[in-house]
This record gives sequence, C-alpha cells and structure tokens, in this order.
Amino acid sequence: METVKATVVELEEKHFIKIETGDEEINIPISEDKPNEVKSAFNKLIARIKEGEFEIKLEDIGQDLFSQVANEYVTQLNREIQEVRGEMIGYGLVEE
Repeated sequence: METVKATVVELEEKHFIKIETGDEEINIPISEDKPNEVKSAFNKLIARIKEGEFEIKLEDIGQDLFSQVANEYVTQLNREIQEVRGEMIGYGLVEE
C-alpha cells in the first residue's frame, strides 16, 4: 500500500489539508464552508483510487485546533477511501 503525504497549510488566514498524490496537489478547506471544493477534492481522490491502494498520512501534527481537526479528518477520510475502494473492487472497477 502506498502512503500519500498530507500537511496542514495556511494561505491568507485560511486552512487547508494539502494532499500530494504525486501527479497533483489536492486541497481540502477546513476553516471555511466550501462544499464544491470539498466535492472536487473527493472526486480527485476517487480517481486516484483507480491507480492503486493508498493511505493518507498527515505529517507534522501540531497541537493547534486545525492540526487536530485535520488529523481526525484524515483518519475518517482513510476509512472512506478503503470503503469506496472495496465497493469499486466489488463492481469490477478496479483490481485488487
């Protein structure tokens, strides 16, 4: 299983989880309500599932609120990725 690196970044007082998949960066906003950006990020992660099994690892987890929220977010996101991958295998969309 491949490990994909993620970090918490702050740009112009807005916080994001930045996931580096190799081909591109995926940014998930965590400090503001941006459902379309979250949906776009999830679509990119689903497309990435087709390339092979992976897990997101959050680096440099601090004690600040955004780092703690991001850590929990990534934990749940990894569960969802495994669940979606299992369903995709079941439908024959990806190979084990």
